[in-house]
Amino acid sequence: MSNCVIASMDVDDARRGESIIIGATAFAGGIAGVFLGIALCGIHRRSLTLQQQLKHALAREQLRIAYQPIVNLANGKIVGAEALARWTRPDGVSVSPDQFIRTAEDNGFIGSVTNLVLKRALKEFHEVLEKVPDFQLNINIAAADLMDPLFLPMIEKAIQKANVRPSSITLEVTETSAANHEDALESIRVLRRMGFGISIDDFGTGYSNLSYLLYLSADSIKIDKAFTRTIGTDAVTASILPQIISMARTLNLAVVVEGIESPSQADYFPTDKLRIYGQGWLYGRPVPAGEFFSLIGVAVDQPVVAAIPDVAESPSGWRQLKRGVGTPAVQ
Repeated sequence: MSNCVIASMDVDDARRGESIIIGATAFAGGIAGVFLGIALCGIHRRSLTLQQQLKHALAREQLRIAYQPIVNLANGKIVGAEALARWTRPDGVSVSPDQFIRTAEDNGFIGSVTNLVLKRALKEFHEVLEKVPDFQLNINIAAADLMDPLFLPMIEKAIQKANVRPSSITLEVTETSAANHEDALESIRVLRRMGFGISIDDFGTGYSNLSYLLYLSADSIKIDKAFTRTIGTDAVTASILPQIISMARTLNLAVVVEGIESPSQADYFPTDKLRIYGQGWLYGRPVPAGEFFSLIGVAVDQPVVAAIPDVAESPSGWRQLKRGVGTPAVQ
């Protein structure tokens, strides 16, 4: 004989139970929505705060410039520097360049960053560029700069005021900055005619092809560090490097390899029949102007802007740069 249990509930009880469950679910959903809204508002407020702080820093010219050596891989000599923006907030917190550059781009005031970097770099380096005619100063410009009708007059006025030859300045533009924008392409061509060097930054990550490079009349390309990291590995992208080098050789373009961190990476690149340069932790971290001048052994009379130290640590084993422009950069 089996036992069975019979449970019963009238209709009103069932409806009451269902109402309680629905009410509880709605209440929990409401609470979750409130917390989500608070979180999203907090993110928005932080974003606005960063934007406002950056505008405040730009208005007071509180961004600093650090300079990273560019080395001739054929002989290990320092031949130039890339000017890199750095920002340390008043509370001592360093903001990543990727973060504040993206903030400036997304909110339409990247031109203010470019303007500050250009004028500060010219002010700090004009004596070096006068004393060492072959030295190249690389400065990054954004897509918005190229499409800004005020940019070309601004840069022309800036170099005239600093008494710097356009040929001493290489302007770095990304592949994507000029893609499908005739105004940007025309600005690049005008800059080229003015005498500035044009380098295609982050090459290989965008619209790389022969016709594109010919159309831009670029002087050099910068191989993105994502490709440098694949050297000595089985990554598919590693096979692209020989093609990029061959393309540069065919078009007689100089090549700057970014992100070199080991001797094996530096030794990978051929130096015969190719103007090829290296930049990365192996040769040195970005440093303030005064320290860079000491590094290359060029004395300047005009005091440089006080620098905020770059707190980034370099990997162990990076090669120490020897003093003096034109002296080997490796030991």
